[in-house]
Amino acid sequence: MRAGRQVESEQIMELIARCVQVMQDGGSDQWDESYPNREVIQEDLEQSNLYVCEVEGAIAGIVVLDENQAEEYGAIHWVQNQGPHLSMHRLAVHPEAQGKGIARRLIAFAEDHAVRGGYTSIRLDTYAKNSSALRLYKSLEYDLRGEVNFPGRTASFPVFEKVIG
Repeated sequence: MRAGRQVESEQIMELIARCVQVMQDGGSDQWDESYPNREVIQEDLEQSNLYVCEVEGAIAGIVVLDENQAEEYGAIHWVQNQGPHLSMHRLAVHPEAQGKGIARRLIAFAEDHAVRGGYTSIRLDTYAKNSSALRLYKSLEYDLRGEVNFPGRTASFPVFEKVIG
């Protein structure tokens, strides 16, 4: 795992486009052409918050780790109220690499990053229609803390927390 590089923005956008297509083909409107867009990814890269997992020299997955929480998180009853808290965003695995443990590797990296950074918890949300992500987070002992809604989406976003340490 390593920080993504500016020169990889096209490869990252292609990975996202492939993920969006698979989501939409499966009936999910979690991501679309407007999110995550090129500007969002460019900002992630500029802030060195986007990490990549490579397999055989190609980017197989990405995750963004920062302290930014959606405003909607304010309504969530968190277990760990003492900070700082690490937020996990935009976890994506190239469709051709799915089912090979890439997401688990990215999450393990996020957890190690949280420990090294002195974070007290990891917070994230995923789409209610994303059954594989829901199963994954539960299997990795992330606790469901509630749900939020974002404009333009037909389903809610379950919110998870994992206390670190």
